[in-house]
Amino acid sequence: MIESTFPVHTEGQGLKPDFIDPNFYQGREIPLPKPAENLYERDFTQLSKKRKSGRAYSKVTMTQKQLSHILYYSYHLMEDTRVHLPVPTACNGRSLRLYLCILNVLDLEKGIYKYHPKNHSLFLVQRFSDAEEDLQAIFLKQNFLLKASCLLALGAHLPSASYKYPSEAEKFILLEAGHVGQQIQLAAESLNLASCPVAKYDQALADAFFQAEETPITYVFSLGTRGGLG
Repeated sequence: MIESTFPVHTEGQGLKPDFIDPNFYQGREIPLPKPAENLYERDFTQLSKKRKSGRAYSKVTMTQKQLSHILYYSYHLMEDTRVHLPVPTACNGRSLRLYLCILNVLDLEKGIYKYHPKNHSLFLVQRFSDAEEDLQAIFLKQNFLLKASCLLALGAHLPSASYKYPSEAEKFILLEAGHVGQQIQLAAESLNLASCPVAKYDQALADAFFQAEETPITYVFSLGTRGGLG
């Protein structure tokens, strides 16, 4: 059995936790614009062929509309004929919480944010002027991350994953993170943005940086405008 570096509690949690816990979203709320409509690539076949990890980023500022598009199609709570996420989620647990480290996004201050999947908005957690030293320590000197426009981190909400089938909680979280990760990369590719999944990082430092100790970080994606080779 492979051991995880984040804690997993397998006790039954009773009632299903509230997906939109008001205590989780505090502070100033920043509405996001509608998702981008002018896509670089609309054809799914071509999109799938082009999808690859991109580690080279230009200095061109990423827009809020581009960020909105990626978040909307990755983990926004859709409300049409039924309420659902754009990804499978085991037992309808919805066990992930999304955090962002904004580094170079138009009209957004540098800092840590939480994404509200129902309101399609951001909540500012903490501002910073420079996070380079922290990011180098967290990501073990994977310096390409420092040039990204933002980092999107998936936090594991353990009670949501374990409330019904506690012995399967770890598997459910990792599967859901994988589903969301594919959506992130395809959404980024549709805008001709570069994205890269990252699973190599210091767990304790990552959780502290994103203020995610209660929802340990299980997957991170760097995002930005393409630049050079990578």
